[in-house]
Amino acid sequence: MKNNNPSAVVLPVDIFEAMQDELEDLRLQAVAVERLTDFDASKAISHADMLDRYSAEEE
Repeated sequence: MKNNNPSAVVLPVDIFEAMQDELEDLRLQAVAVERLTDFDASKAISHADMLDRYSAEEE
């Protein structure tokens, strides 16, 4: 609604999907920024440690 009048927008699907993707990226960025405010470097582990801890062993 704009000025209490209903409105509609018609656009190609690819543009609509690109807009949705960008909105999702912005939402994820907002979550990342929020999490960084509480980041404690003393609790962080390296990428190598993550791989050692959580990667599946090959049989």
